[in-house]
Amino acid sequence: MRRLLNLLKKQLTAFKETGGKKEKKQKSLLVKFVLLAMVGVALLLGNRLMSAPEDTGQDNSRQVFSSQDAGKLSEIKTGGKKEVPMAEYESYMNQNLKNILEQIKDVSEVSVMVSFSSTEKNIYQNNIKTQENQTVENDQKGGTRHVDEQNEDSQVVMIDNNGSKEPVVIGKEQPAVRGVIVVARGADRPSVRAEIMEAVATVLDIPTYKVKVLQKSE
Repeated sequence: MRRLLNLLKKQLTAFKETGGKKEKKQKSLLVKFVLLAMVGVALLLGNRLMSAPEDTGQDNSRQVFSSQDAGKLSEIKTGGKKEVPMAEYESYMNQNLKNILEQIKDVSEVSVMVSFSSTEKNIYQNNIKTQENQTVENDQKGGTRHVDEQNEDSQVVMIDNNGSKEPVVIGKEQPAVRGVIVVARGADRPSVRAEIMEAVATVLDIPTYKVKVLQKSE
């Protein structure tokens, strides 16, 4: 940049010293001076634009978690303590079975009732310690006998939550199904009734004798 300024000064001095020369030469020097001045201004502006700091006033960050994701994350951090009421779980199972059974050919107006023998249970993290002991016993006849013993000590892992001890939950055990009753139109036909029983047994992973299918009354 200093070289450019020095060059401009020289051109300006030369332009002043040519006062007694021809007008054509003066015009040529004037044109050169104007062009050099324009180039210098352009370089100066370009240098300022390239070296200018980025504007930090604008927030370009994007939202990673929505409010719904934040709720799920909070549930995970607390060990998944949010429990679904048993009545809500039963209603969910009944509605899903009803929807799928009504898609079977010749089956309509389905009503389903699923009975559970227990409620949902938590699965806790256990710290298991195993101890093995091996002893050799000698009898009076000179024989030997090896005795191996294995003892296991299992303890539920506890964490500190705001001053209180709570167990670490790693999963949920779904309640066991006691039986299912299905009432539907078309169930008076043995083939349709068999298909309904097989479908329910497959979905719930239970034997068919736990499924009772009845024809809906007129």
